[in-house]
Amino acid sequence: MAAPPFREVIREHRFERELRHLIRENRAADDFVSAAEIVLAHNPEIGSQVSEKVWFLPMSSIGDAQVSLYYTFDESTVWLLSIARV
Repeated sequence: MAAPPFREVIREHRFERELRHLIRENRAADDFVSAAEIVLAHNPEIGSQVSEKVWFLPMSSIGDAQVSLYYTFDESTVWLLSIARV
């Protein structure tokens, strides 16, 4: 059985703003989420569902704060909605 195709990953504007607030340097911010983007593009159900359409994925800590990524997806796309300290 063939593996499902990778989904396109789209970063919403809110997500980009929040990410840059958490990590100011562009390259470091992109590096922080790149592995999550790859994993979610392949298997978005790896996270935990928090509502009918929104899921979250715990991320590595930044300093002493735990961070979670919130997203939604369909058969072809994953939308990164928000990233926040929890």
